[in-house]
Amino acid sequence: MMSGQVDITIIIPSAPDRNADDILANLKKVAPKNLHIEVLIIKGTWPPLQRNVGIKEAKGKYIIFFDDDIIVPPGAIEEALKTFHNNKEIAVVGGPNLTPLSDDIQQHCFGEAHASLFTGLHTSVRYKKVYNLKEVNENHLITCNLAFKANVLKENPFGTDIYANEENELLGRLIRKGYKLAYNPEFFVYHHRRPTIRKYVKQIMAWGAGRTMHTIKHPDHLDLTFFVPLIFFFYMIGLLVYQATWYQIPIIVYIFLAIGFSLQIALRERNIVYFILMPWIFLGTHLSYGLGLFLGFFQVSKQKKLPDPKSFQIHRYQLNN
Repeated sequence: MMSGQVDITIIIPSAPDRNADDILANLKKVAPKNLHIEVLIIKGTWPPLQRNVGIKEAKGKYIIFFDDDIIVPPGAIEEALKTFHNNKEIAVVGGPNLTPLSDDIQQHCFGEAHASLFTGLHTSVRYKKVYNLKEVNENHLITCNLAFKANVLKENPFGTDIYANEENELLGRLIRKGYKLAYNPEFFVYHHRRPTIRKYVKQIMAWGAGRTMHTIKHPDHLDLTFFVPLIFFFYMIGLLVYQATWYQIPIIVYIFLAIGFSLQIALRERNIVYFILMPWIFLGTHLSYGLGLFLGFFQVSKQKKLPDPKSFQIHRYQLNN
């Protein structure tokens, strides 16, 4: 290895008041010893812009994005590199983020909601290991563990006009330019779930609002399946005032589906608590996402003033010098 050469740049956006010591210590333990790796922790208040600042500063041949609250297991970084090396056409590789065993039962329920086809549909592969996934697209990958060829990102940075859906916009843009994406189930990380119902609902609403803003600003990325919860949200409001027999059929079907998916999870995990909690978490997830989708229509017209990138703090660390 040539002196001064950087193989991988790991970029971690973090809030000004958050401590990134844990992820840094984690990376020091699991980083491949034969590679020169730099870690850029970008402190700021707008993650897409923070990532772009990191991209400009990056010196590595590959750029990997991690969140500051994940746990990277040994071998994960090597799996990302293996994917690139096995197929030279691949420009981006991602994988799932799993719920740590140390999270409590409520957090595991949130993780199950993310990973369920009932709530996650095609995005569910972000939260569980799926093998032989074909036709990888922007719905299958997420930025808490996402690796790029650096030259691709230098030419195609994140859009900064939306937040909570910025990776979908970028990945969709790359696909339309002909770049290839890959999903490697062994390039996984552990990601702590929201610790309370309130924070979970806030997260889901932000995802919904981000999807609406993404779709309005980039209508060529429209995927109507994401807007089914919006219909369900208004249906539930209508159910409060209109209770004709035919109008109750959808909610009856929904109840059976929620119970069925909850039973499946409870049997797999051998824990009846999932059967008790999951129907309510499924309902809360669908309603929160639907409400977020609705609020996104109002947020899209607001011109948010972005922070000055010069105000961001850049902390650079070298691994395996």
